[in-house]
Formats: sequence, structure tokens, C-alpha cells
Amino acid sequence: MMLKRSVWAAALVVAFAGSAIAQGDKKMAGKPTAAMGGVNETLMHHEQTMLESLQKGDVEAFKKWIAPGSWSVDEGGYMTIDDFVKSLTDSKTAFKWESFKTSDMKVVDVAPTAKIVTYKLDQRGSFNGQPFPSPVYASTVWVNHGGTWHAVFHQESTAAKR
Repeated sequence: MMLKRSVWAAALVVAFAGSAIAQGDKKMAGKPTAAMGGVNETLMHHEQTMLESLQKGDVEAFKKWIAPGSWSVDEGGYMTIDDFVKSLTDSKTAFKWESFKTSDMKVVDVAPTAKIVTYKLDQRGSFNGQPFPSPVYASTVWVNHGGTWHAVFHQESTAAKR
């Protein structure tokens, strides 16, 4: 079951990336430029801000960065952004995020209007009475629509035990 979810998540990321490349300037895809450094730094800052909003329980600040209709995938399966936002305020899920630390944050340039922010996330908290897995490797697909960057897909993979 976990393998099916991982394959599905990988296929979804490839689908997003493929459509973004098809729409963008193929000469710039995957090639760092001086102008892109600012965008990459901005997206890493957006990612960090989004995580801080979640920890503070500021749902409105969190939603500011997310495109409507977005999805996420983790070891629990896939979830729409609407379902995730509902779960944040549902007393039954008891979402609690005590602390987190990101490291090794990088940006993969897919196209001028699509990027993937990747990082390692060490976290403490719980959801539905279960502790968060930690660490996880996270990826967020960001797309620029009309000059504004929004997250459209987020994925987390639990790190292998060594």
C-alpha cells in the first residue's frame, strides 16, 4: 500500500513538472541564472513562513501561500488542501505542532513558472493522536500564476531508519 502511494506521488510530481516544462521556456528549465536566485530565495522564505504559520495555528496565513485545489501526500495517503485545512481546526484530529527545524533546503528549477522546494524536516507534534514522523524529506511544487507564487503540491517521505 505504501509503495502504491509513493508511486502515485512520484507520478503526480512528474505530471506537474511535465506540464510546467511544456508551458515554460525550455531554454531556461533546470538552468540557474542570476535572476532566478532571488526567486529561489523568495520561495524558500515562503516555505519557511508557511511552516511557521502552521506551527502557530494561523490557518489564514498558511492558506495565503496555497493555490485552491492543491493536494498533499504523505505516509497517511493523499489529502486535498481543503480537507487538510478542515483538519487543522477539527478537535477530533487534535493537530499539534510543538517544534520544527528545516535543513538542506534547495530549489529545483523546473521551468520559469514552476519550481520545487526540497528540504529535510525535523518535527515534533501529533495528528489524530499519532506522533509526527521525524525526520521527513519534504518537497513542495510552487507555480507562478500571473506573477504570484503558490504551492500546488506537497509531499513528505519518512526517512529510512538506519
